[in-house]
Amino acid sequence: MLKTVIIKNFRSLRDINVPLRPLSVLIGPNDSGKSAFLGALEYLTGRRNLDQLDPWRAQPIETVGMIGALAGGKVTREGNTGYQWGRGHFPLLPLSLYQLPSSGVSMTSQGYSDEGSPPEIDSSGNGIPALLDHLLRRDRKRFFELVAALRALINGLEEVEIATPNAGTRRVDLVIEQGFRIPADRTSVGLRLVLFFVALAYHPSPAKLILVEEPENGVHPKRLADVMRLLREITQGRHGAHSSQIVLTTHSPHLLDHVNLESDQVLVFRRNEDGSRSAEPADAERLKTFLDEFMLGEVWYNQGEAGLVKPTT
Repeated sequence: MLKTVIIKNFRSLRDINVPLRPLSVLIGPNDSGKSAFLGALEYLTGRRNLDQLDPWRAQPIETVGMIGALAGGKVTREGNTGYQWGRGHFPLLPLSLYQLPSSGVSMTSQGYSDEGSPPEIDSSGNGIPALLDHLLRRDRKRFFELVAALRALINGLEEVEIATPNAGTRRVDLVIEQGFRIPADRTSVGLRLVLFFVALAYHPSPAKLILVEEPENGVHPKRLADVMRLLREITQGRHGAHSSQIVLTTHSPHLLDHVNLESDQVLVFRRNEDGSRSAEPADAERLKTFLDEFMLGEVWYNQGEAGLVKPTT
């Protein structure tokens, strides 16, 4: 797990040094550096290399540098020259980034050989039918646990079926009240997003580091408690082969209401006068005064980003 990340000269992140926890939530206005931070984590973990616009103000003379502190050692990356390892040798962290479309995730996908490892869900949430088909064939206990989790979240759901419109295609169908069968692609965006988060939570081997941009999009505010519970279960390794670290961005005070400052990290991003961005952990001690009466999202909504961090002197 990444415990601390230092970022220098990557896009708008001129000089960032922040702690992370198993579940870290990035907040701040639009264009405050949250997506750049996720991009930096992609670069640090080897998912991508630099392009010409990545250095600070697109100046090639600026060296991009990053350090990720892990338990017992660190990994560093500079420019696009590759990796230099600190004490010990650590495998690159497998990473998944999810940027879910506003139209909802697709519930139709290509088939997948059940001889290999479980199919991955791609960055747009595609691949869930292939994953469920694999579980039905190779890991039925997990499949039925996933269906039970969906029944608890979706009113009237009776069964989840995997249809085969043709030999190369899989489709998720839902059986709802009184045996009515409907393709999941014909259901609401919000319901399909619930399907995505449950599938992600019950994936047998999720990525070690999971990045999610604005998981609240398309989800009813009261459903965000379920979404955050599922994400927290991933960080606890409740359903998969191992625990995963999650970093997400949000603009939703309702989502922030379900963050626990004692166990989770909140990083507050803001824009500086020189165009760089800052990131500061929320001040848990200062916020205790407010949290006796208000939810964390209420404090953010009413006090703004400045109300969540230590006052400047």
